Amino acid sequence: MGNHAGVQRLPETTTTPSRGITESVTASHEFKVTNYRALDGVLGVGKSVKSATFSVGGYDWEIRFFPDGDRRESASYASIYLACLSPAAKLDVSTKFTLTVLTQRAGKVASMDDTRCTFSPTSVTWGWTKFVEKSKLKSPDHDDAYLITIRCDLTVPKEPSTECKGVLIEVPPSELPGHLERALKDKKGTDVTLLVGGREFTAHRFMLASRSPVLDAQLFGPTLKKEDARRVEFVDMEPAIFQMLLHFIYTDSLPPPTCDDSQVGGYGTAEMQHLLVAADRYGLHRLKLICEEKLCRGIKVENVMSTMALADRHCCHRLKDACVAFMSQPDVMGAVVRDDGFKHLIGRCPMLGLEESHESKYSEPQI
Repeated sequence: MGNHAGVQRLPETTTTPSRGITESVTASHEFKVTNYRALDGVLGVGKSVKSATFSVGGYDWEIRFFPDGDRRESASYASIYLACLSPAAKLDVSTKFTLTVLTQRAGKVASMDDTRCTFSPTSVTWGWTKFVEKSKLKSPDHDDAYLITIRCDLTVPKEPSTECKGVLIEVPPSELPGHLERALKDKKGTDVTLLVGGREFTAHRFMLASRSPVLDAQLFGPTLKKEDARRVEFVDMEPAIFQMLLHFIYTDSLPPPTCDDSQVGGYGTAEMQHLLVAADRYGLHRLKLICEEKLCRGIKVENVMSTMALADRHCCHRLKDACVAFMSQPDVMGAVVRDDGFKHLIGRCPMLGLEESHESKYSEPQI
């Protein structure tokens, strides 16, 4: 074995004792020479064909194949080398590699196993000038498409890293949501009063506008009068739902559940339905998805019709699919079709495809 740039001989095996644990990465690359017969005796001594570049361990490599040998004294042999293409500044890397030659008919004809070499700025290639006799590579029937495969199994150690195992510092989670929630409760710096169902809430206009495009237009619109931006009335919303909406705007999370008779993860189904409507109205997409997810987990016979209608009105496709899947259960459909809202819902959502089969299957007998 040798280094192609000024032949450098190494012992077949080099053993280096070590007490540490070195992590390494191993990968394989196959270089397929599809026209060997056209190359044999034609390319000439010292001429090579090269594989595509492949990366292992953070370094770039290629296989160099000399069909007629890399020098005159090895003209009856094929020479094979592994070359490192990474910049010289990155070199000086110890490796272990195996090169194997396989032919289309005979299979494996030559192999150099588990060779250990160090690639450096002055030794960027390693391999064998007499890797395999050319006679072993020839096609017995002179097939022009005779295939030779050169396989390289390469192991490269990862660059060592230094870990601090003394004092481990645990970084706490973000405190920002808690600080913003406190700012809402303390009412410091609030500059807008929100009227909801007879109750007054105070908040910060910049926070409302930054979280909701609808509130941004409502509070900072070009035609808005200054006095109108100080007091804003919200209609068609319960104060309790607005309070949950406001909590989410400041903290990006729902407030703790207060429903003892938990239906939807500690929240009431009607509560989540109303909050979803509010989230959709004010462009709070994440809150809408949170409500949709909780409603999906709380579908029951008694609420599936109202939930399905809600999903249809507000384009909640996943919630609608969950309702359809729930209603499609044989033990559920019988109760659902008797609901007063079933025919109305079918009229709005003919895509359900349940109206004919299930209405006839579960209809009351005619007397």
